[in-house]
Amino acid sequence: MFQAIPVQEDNIFAFKVMGKLTDEDYQKFLPELTSLIEQNGPISLLIELENFHGWDAKAAWDDFEFGKQHDQDFLRIAIVTENNWQKWLSKISGAFSNTFFEMKVKTFVRDDFQNAWDWLREGNQDDEITIAEQKTVMKSYSNISVAVDFSPHSELVLERAVELARHYNANLSLVHAIEHFTHMHSEYDSVMSSYDDAEMDQQLYENSVADLDKIANSLDYQNIRHEVLWGSPKSTILTYAAAQNVDLIVVGSHGRHGFARLLGSTSHAIVQNAKCDVIVVKLAT
Repeated sequence: MFQAIPVQEDNIFAFKVMGKLTDEDYQKFLPELTSLIEQNGPISLLIELENFHGWDAKAAWDDFEFGKQHDQDFLRIAIVTENNWQKWLSKISGAFSNTFFEMKVKTFVRDDFQNAWDWLREGNQDDEITIAEQKTVMKSYSNISVAVDFSPHSELVLERAVELARHYNANLSLVHAIEHFTHMHSEYDSVMSSYDDAEMDQQLYENSVADLDKIANSLDYQNIRHEVLWGSPKSTILTYAAAQNVDLIVVGSHGRHGFARLLGSTSHAIVQNAKCDVIVVKLAT
């Protein structure tokens, strides 16, 4: 499946690709992509692969045909993969390969995701300030993102994020990441495997949207948005931050064992890989 990643940038669009792509996936996605091209002219595109398992035969043909028809409609395409195997796999895709787009396509591994965004933005620059020069300019926080996990302790993380947003008069975005039940099965051998995964995924997504909407509406702050996105928490939060030019991420950490340790590992991964500032709120043990 494809899911759009919100991007705060003119003429750059991003999508996360998960699972095995089918003809049905492409029949939904390609008209959306065509519409973006018609509305904006040539665009740059980021494709992030997560738990990606390739294409079925009809989807591969859709990919190939679209590539032949739109080779002049893309400025740059960055493909972010989870590992080197997917880096190789991505090169055989028709629409996102060098066969049609020559030097417009570049593949990056997940740890290099910020370089993918820098490369896309570099191709989108029409002024004299380079990406490197922009990084040397010290600015106050204008876009703050907070990771929301719906745990009982997340209220403290939200309070700190709102406090910082008020202080800097910054935009505040709440982000919650959810993973497919099918992916949970492979990692945890969950007993939920007997259920209809598609229905469970949809219910999980709708519940998460409703819960996050309720939280956002309860906060006494105007410049706020909220997003529920598919994917692992650490990769989703980092990708969203890069796409939105976030300059501060606020995340909680427990420092416990067991399930709470997963939260800690997420915050640690964000601290290690984020290209913006990160504030880790220490939660009660």
